[in-house]
Amino acid sequence: MKLSHLTLSSFRSYEQLDLDFSNGVNLFLGPNGSGKTNLAEAIYYLSLAKSWRSAPDRSLIAYGHDYASIYADVIESGMSRHIEIHISPNGRKILINGKPIKRLSELSRLVNVVLFTPEDVALFKGSPGERRNFLDVNLSKRSLDYFSLIGRHNRLLDERNAALKQSEVDHAYLEVITERLIEVGEPLEAYRRVFVDELNKILSEVASELYGHEKKIRVCFHPFVRSGPYKEEALKAYRRSEQYDIVHKLTSVGLQREDFSLELEGKDIAIYGSQGENRLASIALKLSPYFLIDEEEKKPIAVLDDVYSELDEEHSKNLTALISSLSQVFVTGNDIRIDGASTYDVSVHKASRRN
Repeated sequence: MKLSHLTLSSFRSYEQLDLDFSNGVNLFLGPNGSGKTNLAEAIYYLSLAKSWRSAPDRSLIAYGHDYASIYADVIESGMSRHIEIHISPNGRKILINGKPIKRLSELSRLVNVVLFTPEDVALFKGSPGERRNFLDVNLSKRSLDYFSLIGRHNRLLDERNAALKQSEVDHAYLEVITERLIEVGEPLEAYRRVFVDELNKILSEVASELYGHEKKIRVCFHPFVRSGPYKEEALKAYRRSEQYDIVHKLTSVGLQREDFSLELEGKDIAIYGSQGENRLASIALKLSPYFLIDEEEKKPIAVLDDVYSELDEEHSKNLTALISSLSQVFVTGNDIRIDGASTYDVSVHKASRRN
């Protein structure tokens, strides 16, 4: 999968921008605040029609303009697709080869982007929601079934929470919603278990390349149902917590509480790992889904924002060796030199290709 061309119109700091991209490493270089991350954000937006910055879509529209647009050409298996995304305060419109898409899953199936941002350094020490989001985003890109099921689960969870907030809780209705949540939750948890198992087959290898020597690293999944038949054990858990949920007007157990931790050499990295170890481990984890895809033409596009920050010379060299093996990667930074890379000079409101 390759991004060959990108056009931005009234997007963030860019009133108008046209860039062609190459395979391999593409570097966005410039001073802080020049707009490098805005470029990375636009590329990531092609994958999910969503920013990682937890900002409303209207903030993507350049000041003084009514809408923003992203145009992109993506090539996969010799086939080129033209993508248009138009963002307005009232919503967004997405077209693929000139035709509006019916479901967001159509976009995520066509454009797969793996992402690292500076905030990911705190992934293992941060909230469980951030770690669940990592699972949900990657699994939604891999499986339309997961994408559909997680949407259904979240709607049912909203329904259950709304029912709990009623002055008079309808217990029969609550039971029905709970049973539906369990029905949807079983395959979702199975998807998560399989994905974690797959990550653990390659994670140590990726981490070892970054560290420069062998490292044992693994994801430890903490599921809702730890043992026994899922439906039976899940129902017991919901019934045990029902009175608590009614009092607090919120669902306290379930798939939405699942989490994972990361062990480095058998120790929880959030507790025992240094800042540097957390940074390298988070880079390894965020890049690992790239290596789970066997077909070269279907490999994701990698976007690494400020990834070299605070890395020493040795680990910077290791990272360069690793990302140089990727099919296409976009890296932002102040002053990075990578042999054979295509370099783009970024300044406020503009970006141009150097080589």
